[in-house]
Amino acid sequence: MAEKKADATENVGKTGYEASFPMPEVPLMVNSEEDAKAYIMAHFWDGFRFGDTLLLGNKNVISRGISDFIRMSSSMTDSRGEDIRHGFQVLCKGITEYKGLTDSLKYYVEEFLYNPNSPYYNEVLYGIYLKEMIATLPVDDPMVSAYDFKLKLISRNCVGNRAEDFYYFLPDGTKKSFYSTKTRGQYTILVFYDPECHSCHDIMMGMFADKELHDAVDKKWVTVVAIYTDGDSEVWKKYLKGMPENWIIGDDRMAIKDNALYDLKAMPTLYLLDKDKNVVLKDMPYNVIRKKIFNPTF
Repeated sequence: MAEKKADATENVGKTGYEASFPMPEVPLMVNSEEDAKAYIMAHFWDGFRFGDTLLLGNKNVISRGISDFIRMSSSMTDSRGEDIRHGFQVLCKGITEYKGLTDSLKYYVEEFLYNPNSPYYNEVLYGIYLKEMIATLPVDDPMVSAYDFKLKLISRNCVGNRAEDFYYFLPDGTKKSFYSTKTRGQYTILVFYDPECHSCHDIMMGMFADKELHDAVDKKWVTVVAIYTDGDSEVWKKYLKGMPENWIIGDDRMAIKDNALYDLKAMPTLYLLDKDKNVVLKDMPYNVIRKKIFNPTF
C-alpha cells in the first residue's frame, strides 16, 4: 500500500535531519491530522536503532528527535494518552536494553522535560517517562528508587492543589507554619531562595526593583513569602538587611529539603498561589508570575 509522509514532520527534511532520523510514515488510510499525530507517536521509535553508536553520538540528531517527540506529545489531546504512553514505553525499553549507549537520550529527556528553563518543560510528560522507566527496569535496579523519588516529588504542589505546609522561623525566632501564615490579597508569591546564589541575586533584585510589585504588597493586594532553604542560619541572617520590609521572610532550617516537600531543582524557585494557598503557577520564572498577577487576561 502506498504511504505518505505525515504533515506533522513539517520542516524536518529541510535541514537534512530526516535522512538521519527515521521518522515514521503515516498510511494513506489515516485521514485526520489528530489520527496522523497519534500514529506517529505510537510508532515514533519503530525505526530508531537504539544500539547504533554512530547515531547516538550525533547530538544534533538525538536532540532534534527528542524535541520533536516531546513537541508532538504536548500537542495531543488527553484522549490520545495511550498513544503517548506507548511512545514512551518504546523509548524507555530501548534506553534500558542498551544501557550506557543511550545516555544521550536520557540526558535530553531530562533536560527538555524537567528543566524549568526549557521551552519543552512538561511535568505531566516527565511523569509518564518516569513511570515507564520504573516499569521497564528490573525491580532491583538502583535507578528505580531514584525515579520513584522524583515521581513522588513532582506529584506534589501541582497546579490546582493546595501547596504543601511547612514550618519556618521568622528573624525574631518565632516558629510558624505556612498554613497559619496570614496572607493578604488575591495572590501569594512563594519564593524559595539562597542569597549567595548568583541567579537568586539577579532575579530577586529585579523583584525588589519592581515598583508595581512593591506597591501591590504595600496595599495588601499581593503577599510575598520568601523562605531560605539551605540550612545555614548565619548566612540567612547576614543578608536579611537587603530584603524588602513588606515581605514575609523565613528560614526553614532545611525542613523542606529534608522532607522533600517541594521540588527545588534550581534557585530561586517561585510559585504563585491563590488566597487559599492553592497552586496557580508552579516553578515559573518571575516574568510569567508577574504577567499572571498584573494582566488578568494572561
